[in-house]
Amino acid sequence: MKTENHRVLIIDDERPVLMTLEALLKRHGYQVETAPTAAQGLKVLKSKSPTLVLLDLRLPDADGLEMLERIKSELPKVQVIILTAHDSLHNAIESIKRGAYHFISKPYAPEELLSLVEKALEKQFLLRETEELRRRQFLRANRCRRSRN
Repeated sequence: MKTENHRVLIIDDERPVLMTLEALLKRHGYQVETAPTAAQGLKVLKSKSPTLVLLDLRLPDADGLEMLERIKSELPKVQVIILTAHDSLHNAIESIKRGAYHFISKPYAPEELLSLVEKALEKQFLLRETEELRRRQFLRANRCRRSRN
């Protein structure tokens, strides 16, 4: 899967985290956008339509779980990986229930994060491919029905 075709949005209020993640992902060929607040993250989400969002649960201007819901309502097919230093079983379960692909605790190993990013994007690709195949099958079935009538 070509990484340069994927735009990743990182929403985190910790500047060192933003810079480190941005450098890591760019080094691996991803297009990267960053936002230090939920409000800025939503603006970037609407203007850039990322394929993946890395979202911190603790933001200065919004609750991360509520932000996750807003992201999924704006772009239902976008994959979201939750990043947090405040991990708890409750937060992990709630994140998944609300549509996150995965939940990872800070600090994390770069290889672990890159693997999650790759798997999330692979899942998104497979979902899109399945949707396209269903659409084609539906169109074929309609053509067959029309040709019989």
